[in-house]
Amino acid sequence: MEKQAEKVFVKVNQRWQRATVTGEKDGKVSVMTNDGQSFKLTRNKKWFEPIESQDQKFAYRDVREQLEGQYISYKKLAPNVRTNLTEGQEYFHESTYISEGELKESAKMIQMVYDRNLGSRMDVQFRRNEMVTLDDAWAYNHSFSADEFERMVDKKEFVLFQGSTNDGEVFQKLAYYEPKVQDIRTKPALSTNTYFYGQKLTAKQADALNRGQELEMVIKSKVHGNKPYMVSWSPRRQTFITKKVDLEKAKKLEVNPGEKKKSRSRGMKV
Repeated sequence: MEKQAEKVFVKVNQRWQRATVTGEKDGKVSVMTNDGQSFKLTRNKKWFEPIESQDQKFAYRDVREQLEGQYISYKKLAPNVRTNLTEGQEYFHESTYISEGELKESAKMIQMVYDRNLGSRMDVQFRRNEMVTLDDAWAYNHSFSADEFERMVDKKEFVLFQGSTNDGEVFQKLAYYEPKVQDIRTKPALSTNTYFYGQKLTAKQADALNRGQELEMVIKSKVHGNKPYMVSWSPRRQTFITKKVDLEKAKKLEVNPGEKKKSRSRGMKV
């Protein structure tokens, strides 16, 4: 079996980037970054970091540097929290500090994200002192309507909306109410560039999943073959939720209480 090339993170021009090891000789490693830059370096932990898992999206040292910028101690975080941050998951951080002779509290939601212009960065959203109101509910130049606000706050639903930049670029986002920060949070919406088990979503699939619908989709596997699954999308966790179709159908089987005992087997319905 052909050995897979080693995937690593390297820091170039103050940015941590993904790269592939193309060779190693005389104590130096040859790498090529995802944007096509090739160079050699030593296996120095300061600028070179192997990728530990398929779910890892950011370097551990990158996370550490970003946390220092937010005055959060990397060493004091639990190992699983560090790992979650490298995978792009959000983390709610609470701390206390002394100001003017009083103990005060700080709370914020942090998450590593990728900016196509700035590279990796840490997104920070501080907790509001009071719950967000309709007048203050806006994001990406979009003011949420009363209906959208009610769906997010009262009905705990996710809302698909169209945002824009100051330069006029238009894009779709998903929004929901996050009680921990008492504010509206946004996450990227699915698109035709989103992969689901090796295949890109169709426009129809992406739109349906963004609107909270559950779809029956086929997952292709060399080991288990093609099998249908019920699929939905969790914007908060930014993960697909899959359920076996057969199990879901079994859960929906109900016994009709009006049937006689001998005919109950035929009274089951989907």
